[in-house]
Amino acid sequence: MARIARVVKLVRTVAIVTWRDIRSLGSLAGQNFLLSFLTGAGFFALLLLAVLLVPLSMDPMEKIPEERRLSWPVLSWEWRMVRAASVLLSPVSWLAIGLTVAMGWRAGMLVFSGGAGFYAIQRLGKLCADRITARWPVRIPALGGSIGAIMRLQWRTMLHTLDPYLAFALMASTEIYKLSGKPLDPAAPRIIALLVALAISTHGQVLLGIDGRGAERYRLMPIRGWRILLAKDLALLLLLGILVTPLDLVSGLFGGLAAIVVGQHNSVFKPVKQTRWRFTRGVLMPHGILQTVALLAVGINVRTGGIQMMAVCILVWTVSVFLYGWLWDRRYS
Repeated sequence: MARIARVVKLVRTVAIVTWRDIRSLGSLAGQNFLLSFLTGAGFFALLLLAVLLVPLSMDPMEKIPEERRLSWPVLSWEWRMVRAASVLLSPVSWLAIGLTVAMGWRAGMLVFSGGAGFYAIQRLGKLCADRITARWPVRIPALGGSIGAIMRLQWRTMLHTLDPYLAFALMASTEIYKLSGKPLDPAAPRIIALLVALAISTHGQVLLGIDGRGAERYRLMPIRGWRILLAKDLALLLLLGILVTPLDLVSGLFGGLAAIVVGQHNSVFKPVKQTRWRFTRGVLMPHGILQTVALLAVGINVRTGGIQMMAVCILVWTVSVFLYGWLWDRRYS
């Protein structure tokens, strides 16, 4: 009975850690892309669910560090029982059961098989990573100087959030639809480009908060605030440009530029700590709404406004970089 009680305690520990991990998904509440659901499009919900399946499909047992598990006086058969129970503790299992009850077994099996597939990919990636030496063969390129180093750091931190992958899913699904040969509305590429920009626009609110405690290093570095913001803005814009180039580069890029301008205030004065492999946690009311309005207003009208409107957007962005860079220097000098 003592061993069974120990197994129950271990299962309870895994359940608590899993629940804490699920609560971290609450960062989705501050994601600007949620405003796209006002259109009532179920396709966006499916893409969002597909991206969320990646963190949800992680093994609950891995939430407990391996070093700690090895130090516990637990027999192998006890761990096997905990392993079997952890399958039911997985959020994917809960989601699959709920969809089975609500929509039928096909929907439940689709979600469960998708989660199993993502889990297999994660395990394969981990096995491959363990066999690769510390000198990783593929590195993110960077420009020279401090600006280039900050840009590379920004790319690394951004790629550890779910926002860019949602944006990529939007772009990729549109390109696949084009290849199918089915008719596509001429306005669709511009709309999707703006949605791609919207998917990563929340990063405009957390340019400094995304570094976590690492942001404190900027206060110690002999570098002006405008250079920090310039590097981070350029990193975000370059990533956005890559994603919207197959769709509508001008509308997507300048829409994203407008969202960055609106988000500069929160980046400097209200940095929010972020969690890896979660959606960026911003402030939806009112900053997220203001970002969305600015993004859509500029993105829809920038082509008709021509060079003059583009020049105004670049000028306003430049002023915001120097202004908030100066405010950063004053605050932390």
